Amino acid sequence: MTERTLTGRQADDELECVESDEELEAYLETIVPYIGWIIVFFNSLEDSVSDFIREAILRDPIQDERLDVFLSEMMFMGKCRALMHLYGQLIESGSVTYTHDDLNELEKVLIECAKRRNEYAHADWTGVKKENYVRVKSQSKKRGVFHRYKKFEMPKLEDDVEYISNARHMLDDFNEKIHDQLWGRDPS
Repeated sequence: MTERTLTGRQADDELECVESDEELEAYLETIVPYIGWIIVFFNSLEDSVSDFIREAILRDPIQDERLDVFLSEMMFMGKCRALMHLYGQLIESGSVTYTHDDLNELEKVLIECAKRRNEYAHADWTGVKKENYVRVKSQSKKRGVFHRYKKFEMPKLEDDVEYISNARHMLDDFNEKIHDQLWGRDPS
């Protein structure tokens, strides 16, 4: 099992803490480079989303700084929704051969990237439990406070780095092809 949701009391009873600071540091030393790459690739992905919003809205690069007033205040998911809506308008115009199904697939990938990145960015890395369980989310409900723990091991870390990196390339390709079609540079 790689994911568990437990109350605070259950977590204390069922998940043992690592035995020493040395054990914690050894684990963190192996995973920190991967966490770094996840953050780097995700930030690059978010920058691409912002760039492609600018490209879809503006025809005058001098105006980019004005648009940045709004983009800098938006969270990743807001930027993604805006970009998906802009792409959707291009699809509706009939100027491109992409479909809403293509767009929905891209949107799912971007949402998944945000979910994966958030687990790393908001995890309790100094509270690692034995078997590499890390609390990635806490939520208060009527029946108590619940904590979601995930098991982070090398294959998972490597998969997440690759997933987010591939998403960047997928978005870049989608944007390039949609604009090539829009401007008549690609007959397909």
